[in-house]
Amino acid sequence: MTIKVECLKSYLADYITRQIDDFEIDESAIADSVALRVLSEIQKIIQNDNYSDFYMVEEIVKVFEKYHIDAGSCHDFG
Repeated sequence: MTIKVECLKSYLADYITRQIDDFEIDESAIADSVALRVLSEIQKIIQNDNYSDFYMVEEIVKVFEKYHIDAGSCHDFG
């Protein structure tokens, strides 16, 4: 990389850091985020003692599929 690009990257990183320091986070927006919904559903699955390990993994994969998250092909038996 050139010195100009390195300087630009450094300037942008510093600028973004300064902006984040003054950034207000809306907790209600975070609570409604997809990531937290996914984690909440997975947490409920993990806390359910009635699931076998295999069934637990299958249920987690279903949550991933519901939110269009690629879980890989390792679970695909069909």
